[in-house]
Amino acid sequence: MAASYLLRLSALALLPPVIYSLIEPHLIQVHRFDVEMENLPESVHGLRIVQFSDLHISAITSPRLLRRVVEMSNHLNPDAVVLTGDFISRRGSYSHLTGARIWARPVMEYAHDMAEELKALRAPDGIFGVPGNHDHSRGRFEAIGKLLQGAGVATLVNQSTLIRDVLPVVGLDDLRAGRPDLPRAFAGIEQDDAQVVLSHNPRILPRLADRNCLILSGHTHAGQVHLPFTNFRRRPQDMHGSDLFQGWYAGGRAKLYVSSGVGSVHFPMRFRCPPEITVFTLRYGETSNQ
Repeated sequence: MAASYLLRLSALALLPPVIYSLIEPHLIQVHRFDVEMENLPESVHGLRIVQFSDLHISAITSPRLLRRVVEMSNHLNPDAVVLTGDFISRRGSYSHLTGARIWARPVMEYAHDMAEELKALRAPDGIFGVPGNHDHSRGRFEAIGKLLQGAGVATLVNQSTLIRDVLPVVGLDDLRAGRPDLPRAFAGIEQDDAQVVLSHNPRILPRLADRNCLILSGHTHAGQVHLPFTNFRRRPQDMHGSDLFQGWYAGGRAKLYVSSGVGSVHFPMRFRCPPEITVFTLRYGETSNQ
């Protein structure tokens, strides 16, 4: 009897955090940072860049969540928007406990839903995106990239472009599932030039340590589930041994921000890792003030 009572009591104690973990994926936070960069051209001083990452539109992350994110981004009046990969979830990523592998629609149907929502996104200096590891599943990124371009998103895969003809934005292929080609991506861009780099995977940081760059990444979901009183965070397979999980890091001259992302993967849950939209305002300076 005592054991049965304790079991029921434990189940009741777990109920509130489990319920909250189903609510937290909808509690989108907005984080704002001023970022000082050497050699920043005067015409982009004060430029506002909004980042959101890891949309994971799927059977467990509704397009309605992305609709809210787009509305919030537009309300922030960004000059540019960057999307740092994992626009969808591969079918095999659903936990068996959700049953989603059985009833989920085809992945490309979710990709179409995602692109439709992104069509409402506004940014006068451009909207830019790079692939994540899920987007490469079964060679899908070519088709996903076409949908993104139709939605007004310029996909940068080992390519660069300029904002206001002066600020390089470099997009890299995913480090885990793709093939980052740094010589091609940075062709014509000097190491000392102020530059923004989009890389889904934050482990690219050591390879860019000699560049005067702001790297915007995602991939980790900040762990997605962070148990209290522990250091436990759910880690992507390729992130074991890495401490690049959430927020700001520095490597040489490079500054890295790792977004907590928007969507969820495996389970429709987050705990102490809420989804985020991030606003970066670029400022001329010698050092970062994170």
